[in-house]
This record gives sequence, C-alpha cells and structure tokens, in this order.
Amino acid sequence: DDETKVKDEDSEEAKEEKYYYFRMNADLRSKKKEAKFIYDELPFFDPRKKDSQFYIVNPLEQRGINCRFGMRGITAANHFDMSRNTIAIFGGERRYVLAAPSQCDKMALYPRNHPSLRHSSFDWSNPDEWEGHPEFKDALISEVVLHEGDVLYLPTNWFHYIVNLSLNYQCNARSGTTFESTEVIEDCGFHMPSQ
Repeated sequence: DDETKVKDEDSEEAKEEKYYYFRMNADLRSKKKEAKFIYDELPFFDPRKKDSQFYIVNPLEQRGINCRFGMRGITAANHFDMSRNTIAIFGGERRYVLAAPSQCDKMALYPRNHPSLRHSSFDWSNPDEWEGHPEFKDALISEVVLHEGDVLYLPTNWFHYIVNLSLNYQCNARSGTTFESTEVIEDCGFHMPSQ
C-alpha cells in the first residue's frame, strides 16, 4: 500500500542508495553569467547592495555564495574556515555543533600539511572513534538546530560540524577575515593570512 511505500522510500537502506548532495557557487568576479544568478534570487546576499551589509560584514571582500542542497543524513566533517561565514537556511533543518577557536587543541585536527587540513581527523558521529582522541572529550562545544528562515553567523576560525536532519537547502556567504583568534590558531599550527 501507499503508506508502506512511503516508509520504504524513507528507510535507511533506501537513503543509502539515494544519497545526494549538490553545491553551486556565485561569485561576482566570475566571467560566467550563470555564476551571478544567485544574487538575483537572493538579493540580500548581493555585495553590491547596501542592505547586504547586514549579512555580509565586508561586502567588498565577498568570497562568493555557496548554496548546498542535500538529503537527511549528509554530514560535513568538523572543520574551521579562515574567514567570516553567514549561513541562511531556506528549507529543512540542519544541526550545527560549534566550538570556539580556543578549542583548537581539542579538535584532533589533521597536521598542517595534510590534504584535509583544518578538519578533525575522526568522525564525530562515531563514539567508538572518540577513544583514540581523549582530548576531544574535554572540548567545550555548543549545538544549535537551524530551521527554515534562520541565519547563523560564524566568526573567523570557528569550528563547525554539520548534520542534515531533513532534506534541506542553505546558502552561505563568506566575507573577509578577522584576526581576533590569530594567536590561538597559529599556536595550533595554522598560519593566518596577513592583516
């Protein structure tokens, strides 16, 4: 019957067969016209508009918009970005686990020369892996669930681990770098760009 069919399509087995994640980018510096259409759809992110300064701290340093679409269960490994980040949820729900740059030494990061630098070296969602990283158990973290219409601002170098709680889509805009956490990030082995 229809109810069984809906449950079957939402089963973990079906989800594993149908995982998808899609990303597109908008950047005013791009010569491609299609790279700018997101600003037509999301004008409050457009760095050319004065009102966008509410969302983008320094519009002249915009790094483009990334829009992501994905199904329930997709995760983004814990990592930090070396610029400010504003994230807007346009549909669905996403869980963010956050940590300040001061927690860097507890994040079990890959070494600086690793291809996945700035990322934790283990899967946060797997408690079995925590045994190999006892420092992580002492990390001070916060958690928030963002719903459609919510906006999250992440300062430079803030750690974030993301779990899609439902089919969702979100867009984020990066806007320059601040330097208040330079010392702690450099103590952790990462070189900040010059001021």
